[in-house]
Amino acid sequence: MRLKQLIACAITALCAGPLSASELTLSLQDEDGNPVSMAVVEARLAPADVQTSAPVAIVDQVNRQFVPMVLRINPGQQVSFPNSDNVRHHVYSFSDIKQFSTPLYADENVEPVQFDTPGIAVLGCNIHDSMVAYVYVSAWQDTALSDDTGQVTLTGMAEQPPALYIWHPWLQTPDNVYELDVSAHADGDRIELTLPVVNPEQQFGFRALLPGGSQ
Repeated sequence: MRLKQLIACAITALCAGPLSASELTLSLQDEDGNPVSMAVVEARLAPADVQTSAPVAIVDQVNRQFVPMVLRINPGQQVSFPNSDNVRHHVYSFSDIKQFSTPLYADENVEPVQFDTPGIAVLGCNIHDSMVAYVYVSAWQDTALSDDTGQVTLTGMAEQPPALYIWHPWLQTPDNVYELDVSAHADGDRIELTLPVVNPEQQFGFRALLPGGSQ
């Protein structure tokens, strides 16, 4: 009898197939209808794994700007800061999760920096004050970054989340975070969202994280 029960359970499991995964897609734009790129979207369902063996991520320096402006990584991942300009740069961060300062260099390789603690490291350049970038170390497994068209998809989630959390350095919200209730949306839905984002090139006095970690 016990053997028959085990066989029946195995057949039921095979017929049921793999567990389904949840997926949601967002289309992000600002109040002028422009796509919002480089926004971090999180479903806070499961903590992120530490990934010390993940490939080294890159924040380059091109035309006196950090590229990309926002880099999303996992805890334990390393970031390299090459200099593709023909001028000197000096990358630094005073943020709580990581404080470091590279030596002045041009066309030289420096050791990558490891980011172990979840949070946001704001980067600056001691030589060019206008250079600002952000390393977003996500505490959560299900995260994604919006592309140049403002599209972002969270796929493979274990369940439908009650809310999504959107972070962008130019969001005019507390801690630059927007909480989106998605409890009424079905799996696979595409959600269009207008965010209160202000481009610093278009408005004086905008709220954004600065290299010191302040606003």
